[in-house]
Amino acid sequence: MIDKCLAKVPNTKIYLATPWFNPKQKERAELAKKYLNENETVGVIHFPFDFQYKDATVDNDPEGVFGTPEWIQATFQNDCTAVASSDVGVFLYDLDNIDDGSAYELALFRSQGKPCVMIPFSDRPKDEVEINLMIAGGVTTWISQENFADLKNFNFNHPQANPVPPFKVF
Repeated sequence: MIDKCLAKVPNTKIYLATPWFNPKQKERAELAKKYLNENETVGVIHFPFDFQYKDATVDNDPEGVFGTPEWIQATFQNDCTAVASSDVGVFLYDLDNIDDGSAYELALFRSQGKPCVMIPFSDRPKDEVEINLMIAGGVTTWISQENFADLKNFNFNHPQANPVPPFKVF
């Protein structure tokens, strides 16, 4: 008989939030998807860049809608709906290139009382990195960039808090 208090089942929907503006950020996102796909507690991964309105991106715009009010509203609504229908937010937070969109998504998650797992990334020494208190306060679980691969084994069925930021908070 399975102990349903401890069983790990693939029923958690993850919203993977990250900037997607340079090769390093794209590489991190692909690695995070790989790790999350290996995680036995993850059932669905929603990565917003896999679900672009009318397939419009900076590099591909078949209908000429990228950046239009139509695209902006549809993209915003699609992302808000995905946040609302997800169980846990996983944030690849680039502290060297702050992304307002990721900060907004974090706030959406926390306003809905949902857990937020953050992996902060920086090329600077830890003692030179600071993070805004509104971002730090919204994170329920921190995973260091050195432990990025922990996403493979993190129990998203029962996400445990680790609320102490690894950087100075201002």
